[in-house]
Amino acid sequence: MSDAYDTIVRNGLVVGQTGARVQDVAITDGRIAALLPPDAAAPAAAEIDASGLVVTPGGIDTHTHVRWPHDGIHTTDDFLSATRAAVLGGTTTIVDFVPPGDGDLLNRCRNRVDEAAAAAVVDFGFHPILTSADEATLKAIGAVIADGFTSFKMYTTYEDRRVDDGAAWYLMKAIAADGGLPGFHAENHELLKSVLEHEVQEGHLGVEHYPRSRPGLAEAESIQMIALYAKRIGTPAYIFHISGSEALDAVQAARAAGVQIFAETCTHYLTLDDSCFRRPDAWKYVISPPLRGASDREDLWAGVTQEAIVSVGSDHCAYLRDAKNVPSDDHRAIPAGAPGIEARTPLLFAGCVDRGLGYDAFVAVSSSRAAKVLGLPHKGVIAPGYDADLVLWDPDAEWHADLAVKASSNTFSLYDRMTTRGRPKHVLLRGTAAVRDGEFVGRAGTGRFIARRPRGEVGSSR
Repeated sequence: MSDAYDTIVRNGLVVGQTGARVQDVAITDGRIAALLPPDAAAPAAAEIDASGLVVTPGGIDTHTHVRWPHDGIHTTDDFLSATRAAVLGGTTTIVDFVPPGDGDLLNRCRNRVDEAAAAAVVDFGFHPILTSADEATLKAIGAVIADGFTSFKMYTTYEDRRVDDGAAWYLMKAIAADGGLPGFHAENHELLKSVLEHEVQEGHLGVEHYPRSRPGLAEAESIQMIALYAKRIGTPAYIFHISGSEALDAVQAARAAGVQIFAETCTHYLTLDDSCFRRPDAWKYVISPPLRGASDREDLWAGVTQEAIVSVGSDHCAYLRDAKNVPSDDHRAIPAGAPGIEARTPLLFAGCVDRGLGYDAFVAVSSSRAAKVLGLPHKGVIAPGYDADLVLWDPDAEWHADLAVKASSNTFSLYDRMTTRGRPKHVLLRGTAAVRDGEFVGRAGTGRFIARRPRGEVGSSR
């Protein structure tokens, strides 16, 4: 008699579409084949005992910068080390970026896929970054979307990459015409420029002054512009890494006006605040936009529970300590960014549990909403037909940031003062073990490019 299933995960508390219950998860050909009663009389080639463990869909990190170019250098990781860290933390899919550059946009996208495919141990997609509304870019957008790169990122600030309001308008129209999702790093450039000039005049350039140089008002103003354009064009828009209350208020106002604004925040905004800038190691916390106040953090958690915030990314950008900790009394000399690809899911798990939000909320914010909004087929849900990307959590085991630093070969962590409860014990990627008993057992190159679906095809499992 042949085995009915490849693998059965037995007796775990499975967080599915209708809540959490003890079930068996049957897997065949990398997909979930059935959800069965506990200890179901069903044969399988292999079994995993999940008794006492919580079984969730693999995490989806919507915002990573792996091997990221900056001022002639790259971040310290590559697609092997970064995705190894990701899967140890319970993330099985990342959506990274295609950096800006010269040459044909579609070729740059495909080259980035090849770079990741050679090494990644989790599945991956990409947001291409657009810096110009020139004719070549506008013409290429349709082909890029057809190739599975359906969400984009544009910057409304930074002199070397920003798009002005006119370029943003034409890029949004072109993306929307082919069912893509325009996304933005949203901060008003002119306001930031003026505020920084004032800070320079006042001599306020220490790291402790960094948040003042990028006020939340700049995010709110830019989001309002994007929302106005989105409403006129009739397209949703994605806002990367909102940092606090003012940005969230702008998102909620747009949504109340009927605009589909999908807001992302990041792990650091949900777990840290601007008191970090008074620490001796304040250099670590220079990220963009800055950390805000403790009340902003609480408002962001409210936004998560109210679904005004649809996803949480890590904004992983792993500079070496020496590249980040530069001797300077000028925060402008410190590159903005920090590692965090492994920490995202354990911190979200603990945050949702500690706040009484439950496992359903954790699944929503760590994977399922992102899969729906970004058009990731077969991801983010434990149900027949979906990829068997499963994380088996030990809810009582401690997770500490020292583990993350060791796993990803990074030299510092934003979270090294934190210990939380809830740690992945086993992780499956499409039914195959990538983490077993907390140890990495995956292989380089097993991750696959996820060709994502244009708007109108989002939300189906098949």
